[in-house]
Amino acid sequence: MKRTLLSLALAAACADPTIPDRQAAYAFDDGFGAVFRWPGNRLPVRFYADERGPMRTLVAQGLAAWEAQFLYGEMSGVLVTDSTGADVIVRWAGTVPPDVPPDTGPPAFTCSGVTQIVLDGAGMAVAEPLRVTVNDLGGPAAPPQRVACSARVVTHELGHSLGLLQHSGQATDLMASQPLVSRPTTRDRVTAEVLYHTTPTIGPPPR
Repeated sequence: MKRTLLSLALAAACADPTIPDRQAAYAFDDGFGAVFRWPGNRLPVRFYADERGPMRTLVAQGLAAWEAQFLYGEMSGVLVTDSTGADVIVRWAGTVPPDVPPDTGPPAFTCSGVTQIVLDGAGMAVAEPLRVTVNDLGGPAAPPQRVACSARVVTHELGHSLGLLQHSGQATDLMASQPLVSRPTTRDRVTAEVLYHTTPTIGPPPR
């Protein structure tokens, strides 16, 4: 039976790699000790983004935000146009917000998201592409507010797809359960760095 996990600079030429400060990191396993991250031989990770509305732009911006957190290129992603060849598939769940610039004011909570990771029968590897779903709730919120919410949630869910399987307990982090910011914070960066210097226990999906 398959098991499903749901998750809601320049360096000096001869410098030694910087060791991430684990004291500033939060938990990133599945809650039971299982660790997932993309290995170097699977980079760049291939992301397919729903072609409707602003999703492709939001995924591209989210990937760039996460890639910027890694000093040594430990994680990289690329957008692909064919979902059948993707490692991660990002889609709208229903309503699609208009493709307008996001609002820059206080956050409005007009959307939600989920990342689904299906494991093989042994629980040792991901069995199929990861699936990220973003649900635009519509309602009375202005279109720019809806897009801003989707931008935060897309980048948050991409964090889960990279292996940050738990939420941060700090409300101001991007990986908090209800993100208030659109980019990874210092704690998010440190946690991602620690994750990508930790041996995984779960393998990537087959290609």
